[in-house]
Amino acid sequence: MPSAIRTDRELSSLGLVTILVESQGNDDSKLDAFLWKTFPDNGWFVCTGTGLPIPPSRGIPHGALIGVDGTILWAGNPNAGKKQIETLVEQELEKLKTGWGATPDARKVRALLFGKGDYAGAMAIAVAINDEAERKLLTKEIEDRRAGATGAIAELKRQGRYIDAQERARQLARAVGDRAEWVEAAKLEVDAFATPQAKELLALDKKLEKVESQLRERKDETAQKTLVSMLKNAPESPVSARAKTLLAALQAKVE
Repeated sequence: MPSAIRTDRELSSLGLVTILVESQGNDDSKLDAFLWKTFPDNGWFVCTGTGLPIPPSRGIPHGALIGVDGTILWAGNPNAGKKQIETLVEQELEKLKTGWGATPDARKVRALLFGKGDYAGAMAIAVAINDEAERKLLTKEIEDRRAGATGAIAELKRQGRYIDAQERARQLARAVGDRAEWVEAAKLEVDAFATPQAKELLALDKKLEKVESQLRERKDETAQKTLVSMLKNAPESPVSARAKTLLAALQAKVE
């Protein structure tokens, strides 16, 4: 885990996404408690779901590197393959800048879509492609990416991460540019954070960010007191539920 976290810190700003998979039967509450008390200066989401499509493990630690196009590039013990992993990551991150695919148009579209987050620019190129099969493939990728961004906003709200959700909404608005069929929907996503209720949740999430900052500074007692105080008068919401989960994690004993 320390190695995975270090790699994430070094490369996440460039586009690497690190997913740590719990494989020993612990539930979310135990994971929260373990992570906050063992690695408080790292950021994460703890969630449950289906397994990743990677080869089965013959032991731990076990990892896999999935490329930008969904291809499994490597699997095995991360400690034994460190240099190979670094080389492959560099090659994949370069694809975010230059794009990938069999034609210049495909590479341009994917460089704009995945590298720059420019959905409008990517679509302008895609719809002008003469080859029907390629045009349909790339326009679908763009629409799927946009739908995924909208879904991410809804999921962040559900998790009580309103500050992150608001930033994603703003990113989406920038990504769609002035493309007519997308503008109104993107504007609605941004405007949803201007309501009195949303502003209240954003303010509460800001307090929770302060608590997490305290934890990363190893101020556990101060963080717990802040949590108790903010929950006294906080209405039931996804943000307060997240605060309660965090408080329970801090009060739990970790073996």
